[in-house]
Amino acid sequence: MLKILIADDEPFIRQGIRTTIPWEKYGMEIVGEASNGKSALKLAIQLLPDIVIADISMPVMTGLELAAQLGELLPDTRVIILTAHGTTDNYTGAFQSKVSRFVLKSANSSIILENVLEVKKEIEKDRRQNQSYQQLSNILSENQHLIESTLFSRLLRNRITPEAFLEKARKMEIPLMSSSYAMILAKCLSRDDWQTIIAFQNAFSAYHPFSFFVEGNLLLVLLNIEQKGVTEQELARILPEIKPYVLGNQLACMNYISEVDDFSISYHSLCNRLNDCFWNTDWEYSIITQAYTLPSKDGDDILNYEKAVISAALCHNTPQAEHALQHYYDYCKTHSLSQKDFWDSIKRLLLLLTSINSSDTDLEFLMSSIYEMECPQDILELVKSFLNSVPLTDSQKPQITAALNYISENYDKDLRLSDVSRRIFLSEGYLSRIFKAETGYSFTEWLHHVRIEKAKELIAHSDLKYYEIAEKVGYKDYKYFSAYFNKLCGCSAKEYKNRSQLGL
Repeated sequence: MLKILIADDEPFIRQGIRTTIPWEKYGMEIVGEASNGKSALKLAIQLLPDIVIADISMPVMTGLELAAQLGELLPDTRVIILTAHGTTDNYTGAFQSKVSRFVLKSANSSIILENVLEVKKEIEKDRRQNQSYQQLSNILSENQHLIESTLFSRLLRNRITPEAFLEKARKMEIPLMSSSYAMILAKCLSRDDWQTIIAFQNAFSAYHPFSFFVEGNLLLVLLNIEQKGVTEQELARILPEIKPYVLGNQLACMNYISEVDDFSISYHSLCNRLNDCFWNTDWEYSIITQAYTLPSKDGDDILNYEKAVISAALCHNTPQAEHALQHYYDYCKTHSLSQKDFWDSIKRLLLLLTSINSSDTDLEFLMSSIYEMECPQDILELVKSFLNSVPLTDSQKPQITAALNYISENYDKDLRLSDVSRRIFLSEGYLSRIFKAETGYSFTEWLHHVRIEKAKELIAHSDLKYYEIAEKVGYKDYKYFSAYFNKLCGCSAKEYKNRSQLGL
């Protein structure tokens, strides 16, 4: 419905316009009336009408003065002026006040309606054009980021020379004027591109960041650091804001990159450093410089370690198989096997183990769960659960229910998967496997969802401060609570409280 405001000092004129025309039939409604221009202006600011029908001669403020004020304050509002005399001065004044139509008061209702409908068409046309413009602007904005990201990705992966990159960057007006850059590479939990990118952009806003996914779920952030670099203290301060988007501890930063020629080697060094993070779970993150050298990898014997595990499993010798699996894991960690090679190896092991135990397992679903695991030790525990695999049966499903109940009762504590597994008498690996299969979430994801849901209840129904709520639902650091709340709810805790109070 388009909204119409009537302004005329003669009540019978206002009544006639309001009652003699079936406005709703034409998709319009009368939202207010005023007897002078000043009152009409106040009403217009409150009601935001699409069209104002105003008498040219009113006390306090004339129709033309009203039109001029509306043109300044509400430029999208159209004004139709009614007058008893169509003089040249009136026409000139109407033009100068940007009046849409000029109608004689002696005109019958059909003439007034005809003019209003013409203005309605103009409004709808403008809105369609504005909508199309906004859509086009959004498309161009998204494509611009995609184009720039693609150009950077080609440089990082040696698919374009630095010289060609700089020439294209110049033509695209990409600013590359810093004397020193830092690169941050993070393995992210998912490819929810924009939410993740925005979170990193906001966290590193002081460094004028440019963020994009290079491949898969690898997010690269290029920072303008001049000469100061990103310190450990600064990264530790920022970490809580981006932690919900990062897979475990897999975040590495390289400082002091001064030449575009060094972007590619810096990227590959960071890729290798992420691999080191994967095997060194006691690290929260890693900061390196260009002096970092790529480690030599030697994982050629991995197949022999796989064979030892499978041989023991074929003999149904579970203790020997567990012993061989531990040797396999130690080898992978000692040689810092690349994550890709490790996952490929794990997939081979699981394929054979599920065949030996006749386990009806969706291997692709299982591998997708493994890709999301933050710790290689957790992956080892999951594989171990297949050495003497028992299919999930109806009799075991109550154990999942018991696990969920235990989480609901203890979410406010420093709860770990090992705590839950001990409570329901299952191994961590087996619980991890069936938990994901039954709920669709990892243990960690489920715990965060439970905590945030409890927080939403407290926000809506208590007067506790936000940091107090964070502590009550299990977050010892308010920054972590704030970041997870934003990620899972799409708004801050304060915004959620305001919406709750408004009943939204």
